[in-house]
Amino acid sequence: MVWIILDAVLINASFILAYFFRFKILVFITPESVPILEHYLNVLIFITLVWLSIFNIIGLYDKRKFTSLIDEIAALFVGVTLATLVLFGMLFLYREFWVSRLVVVNAWWIALLLLGLCRVFLFEFRRILHLKGLRMRRTLILAAGEMGKILAQKIGQDRSLGYEAVGFLDDDPAKIGQVYHGIKVLGKLSETRRTIEQKKVEEVVIASSKIPAQKTLDIITECERYGVEFKIVPGILELIASRVDVDELAGVPLLTVTEIRLQGLNAAVKRATDIALSSIGIVLLSPLLIFFAVLVKATSPGPVLFPHERVGLDGRTFSMLKFRSMIEDADELFPQLEPLSEAEGHLFKIKDDPRITPLGRFMRRFSIDELPQLFNVFLGQMSLVGPRPPLPREVAKYSPWHKKRLRVRPGITGPWQVSGRSLLPFEDMVRLDIYYIENWSLWLDIKLLMRTVPVVLLGKGAY
Repeated sequence: MVWIILDAVLINASFILAYFFRFKILVFITPESVPILEHYLNVLIFITLVWLSIFNIIGLYDKRKFTSLIDEIAALFVGVTLATLVLFGMLFLYREFWVSRLVVVNAWWIALLLLGLCRVFLFEFRRILHLKGLRMRRTLILAAGEMGKILAQKIGQDRSLGYEAVGFLDDDPAKIGQVYHGIKVLGKLSETRRTIEQKKVEEVVIASSKIPAQKTLDIITECERYGVEFKIVPGILELIASRVDVDELAGVPLLTVTEIRLQGLNAAVKRATDIALSSIGIVLLSPLLIFFAVLVKATSPGPVLFPHERVGLDGRTFSMLKFRSMIEDADELFPQLEPLSEAEGHLFKIKDDPRITPLGRFMRRFSIDELPQLFNVFLGQMSLVGPRPPLPREVAKYSPWHKKRLRVRPGITGPWQVSGRSLLPFEDMVRLDIYYIENWSLWLDIKLLMRTVPVVLLGKGAY
C-alpha cells in the first residue's frame, strides 16, 4: 500500500512538472492560449488510477517477482511506457479528454526518472539497513547438505542480501548439533513447525532435492498455514521444467523435453547481437587494447597475446585470446602447482599463483586480460554472454550432465562471473550455466552484462 501511495504522489508530480516544462520552458513552441493548470489537476485523479492499475496488472507491486533492482527498473520502464501509450489511445478515441501530447511525452520521461530514482534510493536504504543487521528475513534452511551449506555460507558472507539464517534442519542424526558456517543444525525436518514458531521464521528454503515428495508437501503446507514464504533450490531435473510439454501415448501421460531455447531464430538474434556489440567494443576500446599491449610487451619477455586452447560449442576446441598475464613458459610449471589448486571440482585456481606477473595480477583483477576475446566473439567462437569456456583437461573429467554447458557458445561473461567468479564451487557453477541455457532470453543477456560492470570494477572474486 505504501508503494501505491508513493507512486501516486510521484505520478501527479510528474504531470505537474511536465505541464510547467511544456508551457513555461518550451516557450518557443507554446500556443497562444495556454491551458490553465487546474484543467490538468482535474483529470490527474483519473490518469493516476489508470497508471496504477496498469502497474498492478504487470505485477510491479509483487516484490517477490524481482530478484534484483535491474529487474524492477525494467518492469517500471514497461509499466510507464505502456501507461503512456494507453493514455495516448484515450486521447485519440475520446476527443473531450484533452491533454497536450507534449505534456504526456514529458510526463513519460519525468515519471521514469522520479519513480526510478525513488526505487534506487529505497533499494540502497534497505541495503544499508541490512548491512547494519536491521530488517533481515529470518530464514530456516532445510537440509544441511552441499547446497544448504553453500547457501548458508553466502548468506553469512553478504548481509546486504537481507537474509539471516536461524538454523538448519536435517534428518541425518550425525549432523544434528553440528555447526556449519556459524549456523547450527537444530533438529530433524519433522520439527519444522516447532522451529518456525520458536525462531519466528519468515522464510523456509528447501535446499535439497532428495527430501521425499510427501515430506516436501507437508513442509509447504505448514509454511502456508503460518504465512511463511518458502523457496526450493531446484535440482537438475527442475531446471529443465521450462522445456517440458505434456503429451500422451495410448492414454498414458508423457512428459516431452523440447529443444533448448538457443536454437533457430533465438540463436540468430543472439549471434547478430554479438557481432554488433563486439564490433562496437573493438572500435571503442582499441586505445585501451593498444595501451595494454604495449605495457605487456614492455614489462616482461614473451608474446603480447596468449592463445589458450579452450573447448567451445559442441565440444569443438578453439584458441581463446587473452593478454599474457603470466611469465613465459608458465605451462611448464603447471604439474608442480596442480596439487595446490584452491578451487573445488575440475577447475584449477590459486590465489597467489607465482607465475602471474605484477601487471598480469592487475589485469586479472579488473578482467582487462579478457578484452581480446572480443575478437573471438566477432569470429563466432565465443559469445558476449555464456558459460565459462573450459580447458580440455577439465572437460575430460566431466560427468555426462556437465557437458550440457557445451551446447551453447562460451561467453566472456556469464552467470558464474556475476555470482562469485573464482569463489564459486564447480558444481554450483554448472547449475548456474544450465539455468542460463534453459532460461535464455535477450533480456537475461542484457541483465548479465549490466551486472558484470560492478563486478569487474570491484574486482570481486577475481584471481
